[in-house]
Amino acid sequence: MPVNAMVRNNRIMKNHYIGSEEHVIVDDVRVTILLRTIFDCARWLDFPDALPIVESALRQRFTTIDELSRAFRTEEGRNRRGALKVLKYASGKTENGGEAYALAVMIEEGFAPPQLQVAMPCRNENGNPDRVDYFWRTDDGRTIVAELDGRIKYRDESMYRNGSLPDTIIAEKEREERIRMVVTSMVRFSFAEAYRRTDLVRKLEWAGVPRISRLE
Repeated sequence: MPVNAMVRNNRIMKNHYIGSEEHVIVDDVRVTILLRTIFDCARWLDFPDALPIVESALRQRFTTIDELSRAFRTEEGRNRRGALKVLKYASGKTENGGEAYALAVMIEEGFAPPQLQVAMPCRNENGNPDRVDYFWRTDDGRTIVAELDGRIKYRDESMYRNGSLPDTIIAEKEREERIRMVVTSMVRFSFAEAYRRTDLVRKLEWAGVPRISRLE
C-alpha cells in the first residue's frame, strides 16, 4: 500500500505521497529506500547540506552517478531541479562531509569548481605522492591549492604519527612545505571558516582562485 513519507526542512514538515515499492522495513521501522532518500535530501536540503549526503553515498559505493541520475529523473516530487543541481557537482571524491560542505560553499560563492584529491609532484617519506583536497590550474598557468584543516588528527591519539602529537605536527608541516614548493599559492582553512563563508571567500580571493558566477 502507498505510504506517506515525511521530510523535515528548516523545521517545516513536508509530506509527499510515494508508492509502496519505495519503502522498506529496517528494525521494524518503515523507511524510504536508499535512492528515494537521497533524492528527497537532494531536493529539499540547502545545497551545502545536500552535497555531503550525495557524496557520502557515492564515496561508500552505496550507489553510482548513473543510478542517481536515473533515479533523480524518474522519481516523483517537486524541486527535481534542485536535486539535479546537487548531482551535477557530485563525484564521491571528497573524503568526508566537511570537504563536501566546503566544496558546496565554494561553488555557491561563484568560485570555479576545483579538482579533488589531486596528486602533487612531491612525495612523502614512503614515496607516495602528496594529495591535496582542492586544486585549481588557472588559464595563465598558476596552480592553487586549498586544504581543509582536519583538526581531529591533532586530537585523536589513534591518528598520531608514531603515536606522538609532536611527530604528527612536524609531519604535517613538512607535507605543507613540500606542497608549497610546487604550487603558486596554497591556503588552509577550518570548517568553521567554511561555515561562516566570509573567511573562506577572503582566503580564496587572496589566493587568486578564479570566479565564474554565483550558484543560484
